[in-house]
Amino acid sequence: MKKIISNFLIFSTLLFCTLLSAQSVQKNFINYQGVARSSSGDILVDESINIQIALKFGAPDIAASYVENHTVTTNANGVFGLLIGSGTAVTGDFNTLPWGGIASYVTVSVNGAEVGTNELMAVPYAITSGDTRWLSNGNDIENINSGNVGIDRTPTAKLDVNGDLRLQNGTSVNEISTDVTLGSNSNNAIPTERAVKTYVDNATATTTPVVFKVRGNGFAVKDLNINTTIETDIWDIRTYDTRNAFNTTTKRFVAPESGYYYLHAVVRQSNTVTSSFFRISFNVDTGVDFTQIVDGDDVKTDVSGIYFLNVGQEVYVSLRNFGPGNVRIDGTGSWFEGYKIN
Repeated sequence: MKKIISNFLIFSTLLFCTLLSAQSVQKNFINYQGVARSSSGDILVDESINIQIALKFGAPDIAASYVENHTVTTNANGVFGLLIGSGTAVTGDFNTLPWGGIASYVTVSVNGAEVGTNELMAVPYAITSGDTRWLSNGNDIENINSGNVGIDRTPTAKLDVNGDLRLQNGTSVNEISTDVTLGSNSNNAIPTERAVKTYVDNATATTTPVVFKVRGNGFAVKDLNINTTIETDIWDIRTYDTRNAFNTTTKRFVAPESGYYYLHAVVRQSNTVTSSFFRISFNVDTGVDFTQIVDGDDVKTDVSGIYFLNVGQEVYVSLRNFGPGNVRIDGTGSWFEGYKIN
């Protein structure tokens, strides 16, 4: 006698109760029940039958994404039950099916004969909502996924977003910047803690100030011809030099960094020609704006000013004779000092 299955039903209410009552040990299966009858309509009592379940997504007449077999036995009323997803898999993977994205259909076959295809409604969505990777805990929604989550992209981090993030009252952001100079002017990049700290550290870092003072016992006796200039190479005693910027070999100050400097020099000399005139100046004072001309037999010539120096630029003190003739001079003590303003 030919046997067929009719009146098969999917009890979504029963499925829903299963999801709620067993949340901590959720099994993502679909409860399915049907009644087995003979070709004449008689109920098949206590008989073993083979049920094949085929799940399709997108249309009822396309190839199945998943197929499984069940061997079940009817009861005294011809009723049988099974859990879709727990059978012997033939093709596909039940755990990776695209529930909730597109329409889903189930095709049932009994003992090798197809008996019908129906669209699934609530059941796949119940499976999606019952996915324990997302749990509701009071007012919180928790994710226990051990992998990564990607939005519009394959994730390479715990949360990987292809697009902008935005709070209700804020500006959208699309980048986490590691630029320690904070050199750009983006309104959409958030700097990392390290980038901010490095920038602040660099901005507030203090270095040893540039301060120096050197002394000289004076000139050795030498001739200073009329209208000639000599470099005062008399600096033999270093009083202090915080950046080791004064070269004691060349007798010159070498700017360790660019900026504005205050410089001051005093040269004392004596001669035997009272009508002589002397001027001292810094070599960086090309316009001779800050100089002093003195006359007399025993004088102290003083010069000072503020100058912009480039890093590595050398500074020395010049002495010029404005007298009517050649003179011999003797030094009696001088000093050269300065510091960086900014």
